[in-house]
Amino acid sequence: MMKNKFSIPIMICLVFVFSCGEKNDEKASKEKAISVTVARVEPRDLSLDVIYTGTLEGDKQAKIFASIPEAVVELPIKEGNRVQKGQAVIILDKSGVSSQYNQAKAVYVEAKDNYSKMENLYKNGAISQQAYNSSRMAYEVAEANFESARQQVELTSPISGILTDLSVNTGEFVQPGLPLATVAQTGIMRLVVFIERQNIGFVKKGQKAKIFVELSGSNSSGFAGVIREVSESADPETRLFRVEIQINNPGGDLKPGMFARANITIANLKAVLTVPTESVFSTDGIYKVFTVDGDKAVEKSIGVSEMTRDYVVISSGLEEGEEVIVLGRNLVEDGSLVSVSNENSDADDEKTADPDSGSEG
Repeated sequence: MMKNKFSIPIMICLVFVFSCGEKNDEKASKEKAISVTVARVEPRDLSLDVIYTGTLEGDKQAKIFASIPEAVVELPIKEGNRVQKGQAVIILDKSGVSSQYNQAKAVYVEAKDNYSKMENLYKNGAISQQAYNSSRMAYEVAEANFESARQQVELTSPISGILTDLSVNTGEFVQPGLPLATVAQTGIMRLVVFIERQNIGFVKKGQKAKIFVELSGSNSSGFAGVIREVSESADPETRLFRVEIQINNPGGDLKPGMFARANITIANLKAVLTVPTESVFSTDGIYKVFTVDGDKAVEKSIGVSEMTRDYVVISSGLEEGEEVIVLGRNLVEDGSLVSVSNENSDADDEKTADPDSGSEG
């Protein structure tokens, strides 16, 4: 009788202990579930864009060089001001060692004065035709030599436009062959980019492009561009094709020398099966995602046909309506216990509301 009397309390205690253990195990199991957000596999319309970079130039642009080594004595035009064709932009030392200006000017003045006298004498019949022609030829040669000497020290603009770059200062000694200033017509700008063989077939004359330029601080402004020229052959060294884009610049915000990015659409895809780019990862060259099956993460290999900045186009491995893990993907493994966060379904809906997000190429 004593044995049965003590065995009943012991059994009650054991039942209590096991019951508590089961509750603790269940609680621990729930705590191990990894919180994740998911996105549905669904069709979208996508634009496949590529981005190319280059430097803006004026539609018509000319650089000014020196032909003799001399010192700068005057800069008549300030950078940013308008310049007329033939107007002097940089004036070099006319009496410098390399300059022939003063000598050529003296010869020209003498030849001009002599020609004027000979012309009067010829009109009065005092000299022969030959003497008159000789004085005229000497004058014309002296005038051409003086003009050449003047152009060597008075560096003028070959076009009308804006002095967009002036890289010398008064007193500086310039060397031949180095660009000293740039004059550009900036009402229309152009951007030259170089495109790979696999994409050049999608680029056509007259096609639109979006141009992005950093104008102030970190603010990037977009401008409408049109492809004006597409090279028929690739550069033999780089194997790239030259493409010229025209950008209207009525406000003058764009300046020659600015760095620019051209966003060019090479394809528009309709109703293709997609998942967010953040949900896709690669293992040994194989693209994969984690789907959710009940409360478990399931690793799946997928086929990928295109990738953009925001979405990946799926060619195989997933079906429309499946859910893939986006946030928390790096925390799970195949078979991991997961808990889907409901609050992120709204965020996913907001993201899918923009079907035209493109690629940065």
